Amino acid sequence: MRLERLGNGERIAVISAVFLFAFMFLHWFGVKAVNASNLLFAIQAVGPGKDAWEALDWIPTVLLITSLATLAAATLRVAGAFRRGFAAVNMVGATLGFASVLLIFFRIVNPPVFYVERTVTFEGAIRFPMFLALVAAAGVGFGCLLALREEAGQRATGDSAPTQQALGEGD
Repeated sequence: MRLERLGNGERIAVISAVFLFAFMFLHWFGVKAVNASNLLFAIQAVGPGKDAWEALDWIPTVLLITSLATLAAATLRVAGAFRRGFAAVNMVGATLGFASVLLIFFRIVNPPVFYVERTVTFEGAIRFPMFLALVAAAGVGFGCLLALREEAGQRATGDSAPTQQALGEGD
C-alpha cells in the first residue's frame, strides 16, 4: 500500500474527513434559556454543551457517511483497487462534502430547540467547533473536486505514466 497513489485533492479530502469525524464529538452547541413569557424576571439557566450526536437528529449520520465514504475511497485508491475511472467516486465524495456543508450551515442559521416549557425555551447556542466542522466538510468537497480536476488533467494530457508508476506497473 502506497500513499503516493493519492493525489493532492484526495489527500485534502482524507485529512478533512478525519477532522470532520473528530469535530463531531466536540460541543457544537451550548444550551441557553430564553424567557418565552412576558414576565419581568431574568432567567439565569444554562446547561452543558451538546455535540453533533446529542444535538442533531439525522445530520450526524450524513456527516459520518461523508467521512467514511471519503476514507473508503482513499483506502481503495491506496490499495490499488481502482486504476482508472475513479471520477465517479470523487464526484460522490464532492457531492457528500458539499451536502454536509449545507446541512451544517443550516444548523448554524437555524440552531435546534432542545426543550420547551411554558415560560422558558432551551435553545442551542452556536460554538466554535461547529465552524471547524463546516470548514472540514468544505475541505472534503473541495478535495474531491480537486481530485476530479487532477484526474481530468491526466486524461487530457495522456499522462498515465506517473499513475502507472505509482501503481507499481512501471517496476
